[in-house]
Amino acid sequence: MAKMIYFPVNARAEAIRMLHAFADVPLEDERVTFEQWGSGLKEKQPLGQLPVYTCEEGELLMSNSIARYLAKKFGMMGENLWEEALNDMMIEALLSCANEIPPKWYVWSIFKRAPEPENKDEIKAELRAKLLKTVNYIQSAAEKHGKKFITSDKICLADMWLYGTLEFSKACIEDSQELTPWVKDFVEKFGSDERVKKYLAARPASVLGI
Repeated sequence: MAKMIYFPVNARAEAIRMLHAFADVPLEDERVTFEQWGSGLKEKQPLGQLPVYTCEEGELLMSNSIARYLAKKFGMMGENLWEEALNDMMIEALLSCANEIPPKWYVWSIFKRAPEPENKDEIKAELRAKLLKTVNYIQSAAEKHGKKFITSDKICLADMWLYGTLEFSKACIEDSQELTPWVKDFVEKFGSDERVKKYLAARPASVLGI
């Protein structure tokens, strides 16, 4: 059985968990506490970070490398090389957007590692604008492609990444899942898939809400 070690949050591991759930392939989802991480577990990991994923083929690091491998293995990276490239592009755009939130917002609002900034409203507006620009671009690309979902007529990795990014952003951008009519429609369409319903109903709650 494949195994992944990560924290008890959604964040970077969510697409990996969801891919396994969609493919109905068991995953040993070991969720380690932040106390365990700070008490020696970090030093035992190959690069001092999580997730770490192991399967019969070997060990993989870096969340997106793991997710891309699984999406290809489970047939969720598109029907051809072009759709695979579109998935990659959407993922990188969303990653660029999501990476700006923790150091500007979650570092003080969730992790309490920095004082609350005096210009927090400006920061929130900046982050919201970046997310809006990103999803508007994804919408335009998806509409040009003319498929049911972003890159395909079936759910692929880019769709999981968009849904996950919108969820991840919600603790900062409260209306992230209703940012535009297209976003709201996407969330409803994605969430109506029976595999999504089953997964969301069964997953443990994130201890940090992200």
